[in-house]
Amino acid sequence: MKNNIFANSFAILILVLISSCSEDFLNEEPVGTVNEVTLVSEEGINGLLIGAYSLIDGYSSNGSPNGGTGEASGTNWIWGDVPSDDMHRGDTNGGWSQINDIERYEVKSDNEWLSGAWGINYDGVARSNDVLRVLGTAGEVISAEVSDQIEAEAKFLRAWFHFQLRIKFEKVPYITEDVDAVLVKNDREIWDDIEDDLQFGIDHLDPAPSEVGRASQWAAKALKARVHLFQSEFAEAKPLLDNIIEEGPFQLEPHFYNNFDEEHQNNGESIFEIQYSVNDGAGVHNSGVDHQTLYPNVEGLGYSYSAPSFDLFNAYKVEDNGLPLLDSFQDDLLLEDYQVSDTEEFTPTNQLLDPRVDWTIGRRGIPFLDWGPMSGSDWMSDQLNMGPFMNKKNMFYKRNRGVISTESGYWAPGVNGNNFRLLRLGHVLLWRAEVAVEENDLPTAVALVNQIRQRAADDIVMGKVSNTTFEEGNPIIVDDSQPAANYKLGLYDSFPSVEYARMAVRHEMRLEFALEGMRFYDLVRWGIADSTLNNYLSSELKDNKLPWLSGSSFTSGKNNYWPIPQVQLDLQPGVLTQNSSL
Repeated sequence: MKNNIFANSFAILILVLISSCSEDFLNEEPVGTVNEVTLVSEEGINGLLIGAYSLIDGYSSNGSPNGGTGEASGTNWIWGDVPSDDMHRGDTNGGWSQINDIERYEVKSDNEWLSGAWGINYDGVARSNDVLRVLGTAGEVISAEVSDQIEAEAKFLRAWFHFQLRIKFEKVPYITEDVDAVLVKNDREIWDDIEDDLQFGIDHLDPAPSEVGRASQWAAKALKARVHLFQSEFAEAKPLLDNIIEEGPFQLEPHFYNNFDEEHQNNGESIFEIQYSVNDGAGVHNSGVDHQTLYPNVEGLGYSYSAPSFDLFNAYKVEDNGLPLLDSFQDDLLLEDYQVSDTEEFTPTNQLLDPRVDWTIGRRGIPFLDWGPMSGSDWMSDQLNMGPFMNKKNMFYKRNRGVISTESGYWAPGVNGNNFRLLRLGHVLLWRAEVAVEENDLPTAVALVNQIRQRAADDIVMGKVSNTTFEEGNPIIVDDSQPAANYKLGLYDSFPSVEYARMAVRHEMRLEFALEGMRFYDLVRWGIADSTLNNYLSSELKDNKLPWLSGSSFTSGKNNYWPIPQVQLDLQPGVLTQNSSL
């Protein structure tokens, strides 16, 4: 179990529930009740703050449509990956229709997953505002230094939740602690409000919090830089990113996959991450239950949602010099074992590949961490409709099963306590490379991209599998001294033009951050969602592949953002208005 802010949450909440004796029983609060008076202490306000932190994962135990099935998952797999060119929703054809509609860009305002994404994030906003409101009544009960720190954390969280809402719905109200939330309209842009809260965090947050999981000054700087990038404010993002790179205590992990496995949580590259935990007496409620369906069908762990696309797999193809095929990776699309049973003969491609592919994507004939080689269609729920690939970044090592995975009885046994890295130095380096491209500083852009590529160059998956079929009783032969596939990764000598550099940096972001809930948002903010996604669909569905997705198309303007939930419009008539493009 992690020693972090959430580990002490139960004890803190017990403290704030205890009422002291009073000479006048008529003025006593009933035992077990909580109001703002009983919470005006450092312990009480910290209890409220922990409650706000707890919604970073986007999970509520109250059930759908309040986020109980991952509609607001902190990993953003529903809204950042599924509608992108990186992922199909997985499972079987005819599964969750709400997610089908998201991937097909056919979401209507009554889709209950919208309500989950809206409700959980505004619940997080409300909890952050509760902290600020009670803190405002504390006076000298709390020292000025502690008060500033708590206020900065609450404002960071308020900014985080509003950021999640802004990138999903575009037109959203910004709710502060001193307004009547039901009267705030969504008739203006909120980027400046997010920036103001983050700036308070930059000015007052501890650069090195004493408890793991709390937001730091560096986290506020990284998030504010990302907010500027969403507005193409490159000059404003630049000093924040430079400061993190030059003055921050972070360094790239020696291995790419250290950013995703449970044995390297809160590592030297991590700036801010969701702190999951298991086997702590809370059942599954502190675990990664917000993405409970994403694990492969191996040893009864999951339901094989989160299926990487053909397009993503092919994006890892490289030339003889180890550089990516930036504008031709969709040519001669590799399908691997699509429509091939695990008991039929098949050999993985010998195409040169970026080694990150097999730390990101699970595919037949390649070791899946220490779970053994993925045998193909039997790991999938519906290979015909969802493709042959699995998400490897969200998995845990078999050797840690029962330690990192939950021992609580639960319908999704793959649920575990492996953290999710929301902000890390790898993000910062490539965001800074993006800024350099837009400033025509191509040498800086090359150097930053090469830092990321150099780290990945030798981080290869080992274990060459000899089997071409996986029938029951057929021994699996693996040579652990050999690379699992034909890997090569080269460095760029230079970027010959801004256009080439822009394409290279964006492609590098895709390779490095694939399946981390960012891709769709990046395509939208770059203004290339229309061309990219429609080209992808044309290639992905060619020759009647993935028949359930046939007929899908992306419409620029209409599909950049999602509808505001109809139930919210009905509850606040004359206050909230639907996006005009919908």
